Amino acid sequence: MKKVLFVLSIGFLFSLTGIAQTKNVDVDNYSFNGAFRTTPLAPLNPLFYYYTVIIKPTAPARKNISVAEIANAVFVEGERRADVPANADLIIELNIGSIVVKSSTVKERTESEKNKDGSVTTYYYYSVDVDYSFESDCVIRTQNEVLKKYDLISSTSSQRYRSGEYKTSKEAADFWNNNRDVLIADFYRNHSLESAKRVSSVASSNYGFPAVRGRDIIKIIDEKKHNENEAFRKATETLKSLLEAMTPDVPMDRERVEGVIEYFKSIPVKYTDPKSKADKNLRYAAYYNLCKIYIFLDEPDKVGEYADLILSNGQDTKDCEHMKKAAEGVQKILDRTIIKTRHFSPDQYYPEIVE
Repeated sequence: MKKVLFVLSIGFLFSLTGIAQTKNVDVDNYSFNGAFRTTPLAPLNPLFYYYTVIIKPTAPARKNISVAEIANAVFVEGERRADVPANADLIIELNIGSIVVKSSTVKERTESEKNKDGSVTTYYYYSVDVDYSFESDCVIRTQNEVLKKYDLISSTSSQRYRSGEYKTSKEAADFWNNNRDVLIADFYRNHSLESAKRVSSVASSNYGFPAVRGRDIIKIIDEKKHNENEAFRKATETLKSLLEAMTPDVPMDRERVEGVIEYFKSIPVKYTDPKSKADKNLRYAAYYNLCKIYIFLDEPDKVGEYADLILSNGQDTKDCEHMKKAAEGVQKILDRTIIKTRHFSPDQYYPEIVE
């Protein structure tokens, strides 16, 4: 009886080990919302400065738009606005052109419906197509030098407006004739705000510190019968919460993420079998998450080690190249200025830092 019990015990222990070492482990993408701040493509001296916005509309445009509304829609992200142009280090001039209506044409659309008796009924619908032009451009300069001239909306690109549909051609034509002035004012406002959006993007990417927000992924496992399932999922959940707590102004909590780092580093040490698919998948997920951690800690120099381990591990080897490219991108951002992080508040640098 003792011998039988001994054999059963050995078998039981072997079965537990077998579950942990040989059973497959599914690795899934686990998405999170990431955020960071990028650096200017053409940094100014000083890096942190005051800017002002000057709107220059044509006479017809001035009658149809709120200059103040357009000016307020222009910004350089990460920098401060000055009310007085003489006090500004950077000046953004936005030139707003005129709406020129080229044509307004009533268009007919037909729709046929087959009746129960086999006859066909044709319905007629009428709308107005308006073809017009609009132009806007900007000049971005310092007090002494023009930095950039940029066509925002070209007069050569045709703009089109189509009205809703009416039952008669006359109704469609009357709609345009009776509402022409209101519609043109809307055209001015919409294109002016679009121009403000475009010049803000140009100015922010070249001379500011714009925030970047988007979806990204880490890796999680889903295998309830595997011994590591609960701990790995808990570590990944913790990592996700730390990543989503980041903002462009606030970095990831380094002290709290250290425990997660140590856990993922322990996985390849614990699961070493080169023939076990489960071990391989666990190592891959751990290496992947370590790469992402160091990318968002703004420590790209540490990514290569774990990217190479993804390659040598032999599971989803293309991720090695993807991680290295991501790390190179982070390094380029950090190399452009003396600010060596992508998570900071620009307010803390006024007015001390000068590059």
